Amino acid sequence: MRAFVASGADEASLLQRDALLALGTWTDDGPFGAGTAWRRGDVRLVTIAEHHLYRDFLDRDLEAHFGARPELVVYLSKHKSASREPSLTVHPVGNPRGADFGGVPGRFAPAAPPWMTAALRRLRDEAKGLPYAVTFEATHHGPLVGAPTFYIEQGSTEREWADVEASRAIARTLLALEPAGGPVAIGLGGGHYVPRHTDVALGRRVTFGHLLPAYALEGMDPAVLGEARATSPGATLAYVHRKSLSKAGARAWEERLGALGLEVVHEADLAPREGDKGS
Repeated sequence: MRAFVASGADEASLLQRDALLALGTWTDDGPFGAGTAWRRGDVRLVTIAEHHLYRDFLDRDLEAHFGARPELVVYLSKHKSASREPSLTVHPVGNPRGADFGGVPGRFAPAAPPWMTAALRRLRDEAKGLPYAVTFEATHHGPLVGAPTFYIEQGSTEREWADVEASRAIARTLLALEPAGGPVAIGLGGGHYVPRHTDVALGRRVTFGHLLPAYALEGMDPAVLGEARATSPGATLAYVHRKSLSKAGARAWEERLGALGLEVVHEADLAPREGDKGS
């Protein structure tokens, strides 16, 4: 079972939910919480009343209600940034350091590398012609859940939160989503939107789990790197945006990655996506 989760406290989340209902064929699956659950194949679409950032272990409630453990949880969400740039984003869930927006400091939800990377690629295609940047974001907020999870978001201002076309692009992405193929990597370095990791995911046969930007690495307990690796299922590789770190810092983090059994790769080490049947 996969679950798409909307929040009554998030206006863009509800718009994305409504786009999913309008563009797909769903069956009423009875009540869930304060709202209706909808079913489409093995997918459940639910709405929770509270803000999704602060509802830890929703996967347990989904399993208890539907009698099946979620293999994937996708949170529908608005995106907010100081730059106010129109953006459509996907990102893993967790807190490399503090927990200002839900979850627990130093804890991560399991990432969903094949699904999240496929969502980035599909969203880039579905949003063609729309005035939005489409990108990964780094791992940076809650909630804490036990199932593979990612966020898909539209923003960055009230104008974009109300954009039906952006919500439809997200809905089309999710309705057609299939997991991508390729080895799993975790990413280190770069800014909040991890542009090098985004470019590598779009151009190379690789899928990304947790993404730890340069600012999160500053003062981060190195033990948290083990948490990121453990919660990136199937990870065998690491990609480091070296230019965003000092030479000494890049070497130190690469040594830690190697100690965790991860092979640090360059973009040229990864096969191009031509011929890759995955999204």
